[in-house]
Amino acid sequence: MKQIDYKSLFESGKKYLLNFSEITNEILNKQLEFPARDKPKTKEELFYSFLDCAQNKRDMPNSIGDIDALKKILYNFNPEKVNNNYANWEILFDKIKKENTPPGRMVKSNNYNYWVIYSKSIISISRYLSRFKTINDFNNYVNQFISNTPDTRIGLPLILQEELFGFGFALACDFLKENISPDFVKPDTHIKNIFINLNLSDAGSTDFQVFRDVIKFAAIIKETPYTVDKLFWLIGSGTFYDS
Repeated sequence: MKQIDYKSLFESGKKYLLNFSEITNEILNKQLEFPARDKPKTKEELFYSFLDCAQNKRDMPNSIGDIDALKKILYNFNPEKVNNNYANWEILFDKIKKENTPPGRMVKSNNYNYWVIYSKSIISISRYLSRFKTINDFNNYVNQFISNTPDTRIGLPLILQEELFGFGFALACDFLKENISPDFVKPDTHIKNIFINLNLSDAGSTDFQVFRDVIKFAAIIKETPYTVDKLFWLIGSGTFYDS
């Protein structure tokens, strides 16, 4: 079997996107660059970013609405205060229902209700973040997982999946990729389909294996995993949301 030229494949992907008259080098490069400006600089910003990601699925944003409306109830998005003042998700749920008017229905007895799910996510996130005294403590913790071994890096989204209610592996990867570090990727449908069909991953590969393969691809061509992930995601989705 002919060996795949990863660098040529990457450059071909860029050329494909630049064939569209609306896409310029400036627009493409902006999309491929990790949004460092969005990286949380305080624990409050980190908590907010987690909360924003937690409702990023299906029609959940339409039910939850603007999370800034929760600012007072969540003590200006202070995870320690949330953790100390809400013993469980039910208390938080009742507080939101009493003092806020969210767009979606709040049905406490329904485990599939978006507000039940989101309240559980908020409490689990606050408890998780309360373990870190400062944002630097959290960043140092993350850096322990970032090494030349994808099997080490994959450990962090696996931990978040277990620690945070409502976070599956892919959502945890998405949070890390978009908010924390360009060294992570999200093995979503577009990435998996492209990597499998180009024989960059084996047929039937799991999210875990595709995660490793994207990181391997990035290391070979000396690009960040974020850039590789975003290029193939743009090819698959066609969504240039920053433009």
